[in-house]
Amino acid sequence: MSSRSRIAHRAPALAWLTVLALLLSSRAALADNPPLTGSNYAIDVFQGPVLAPVRVSGLAGAYAPIAEGVEGIAVNTAAPAVRSLYSSDHVDYDLSLGFTFPSSVRNTDFDNNGSVGFTFKDFVFPQLGGLIQWGPWGFGGLASVQTYTLGQDANGQTLLLNTSRFQIQLARGFLDGELSVGLGLRAVSLDIDSDAAPEAGLASMSGISAEAGALWTPMALPLRAALTFRAPVQGRLTPDSPVTADAEGNVKVADLYLPSVIKLPWEIEAGVAWQFGGRPLQMPWGPDRAARYQALPRAKLLLTGSVLVSGASSNAIGFESFLSQQLERSGRRLVISPRVGAEWEPIENRLQLRAGSYLEPSRFEAVGPRLHGTAGAELRLFQWSVFGLMSPGTSWRISGFADVSRLYFGWGFGVGTWH
Repeated sequence: MSSRSRIAHRAPALAWLTVLALLLSSRAALADNPPLTGSNYAIDVFQGPVLAPVRVSGLAGAYAPIAEGVEGIAVNTAAPAVRSLYSSDHVDYDLSLGFTFPSSVRNTDFDNNGSVGFTFKDFVFPQLGGLIQWGPWGFGGLASVQTYTLGQDANGQTLLLNTSRFQIQLARGFLDGELSVGLGLRAVSLDIDSDAAPEAGLASMSGISAEAGALWTPMALPLRAALTFRAPVQGRLTPDSPVTADAEGNVKVADLYLPSVIKLPWEIEAGVAWQFGGRPLQMPWGPDRAARYQALPRAKLLLTGSVLVSGASSNAIGFESFLSQQLERSGRRLVISPRVGAEWEPIENRLQLRAGSYLEPSRFEAVGPRLHGTAGAELRLFQWSVFGLMSPGTSWRISGFADVSRLYFGWGFGVGTWH
């Protein structure tokens, strides 16, 4: 056998040895992290993967320059005042409900820290929101919850951990609807409960801060441009929390050292969207708006892009590090996430398709960013007035998305009305 053929024969074995070495080095790196010995640290509540309502996720998070409906609340504080094309009443509203399942596949590196040593159990991410619009004003809110099952403590109780985010926003349109500006509050909380007495709670931390955003929608162009800022949030033990710190300032619940503070970093996001085809991206307000909307062509190709900049978090570790109680520093530097997406309606008034990509930065020193690909679809199903509670022509739709990257797969679905 020639030397070249021997090398070719051994190539598969060499490849497997390389993979094995990488896995061992990853676990060795995790083992090198020292255990937590107190509460003198913060949790960097940074969200790397796009966990958002279905349309936002299908467009890879590049939704700030679109900012329509409840979905827009997550990414642009001006969203409550932005009128969709189909909105024709002086008083209008929107509701949204969706679910994401980021732990759908085993060996998920959710935090993008280069390790799959920690396993999420029974992980689900629901989002619920609504908004109401009256004239140029809009008011809305969005809540999202990440739920984890931590296992059983020494007393046999199953411990549950919830991290929640809440946003409440007030916005107004100016210049005949060509500019929308909004102010709001965003909050983050962390709660540990047990299945024996979930209403009592074992520990609770929360914090709140401000956010602001603007969206430019020129009526003469199929263009939108957005800019939004979210101030940092720091959450500490709530006054009514049943646990307290010891003399050294440490707080321990069910063998978990709680952090002294949870930190949601500041964010700045800017983006631009452009729509091709006969369908306009915005339409002037007027008494005949409903009739004009019905006469609009459906054909369109919407392209959107944004850049999200997230600040640093001092003395912080990642969420997985908290759950595994190991000291692995996170958020030492500012990170940037570019995002692009496209939306197309190949079957008019029946099916919409979405696709996109975004670069997820890592908050850990030794790990690089990873590229995500997203895809989504929205299908019109049937008409139903919900026993007369809604208009006779109300159509319902189901939508879903998938998000794929290295050591990550997320998917989700939602239901709502079709427009």
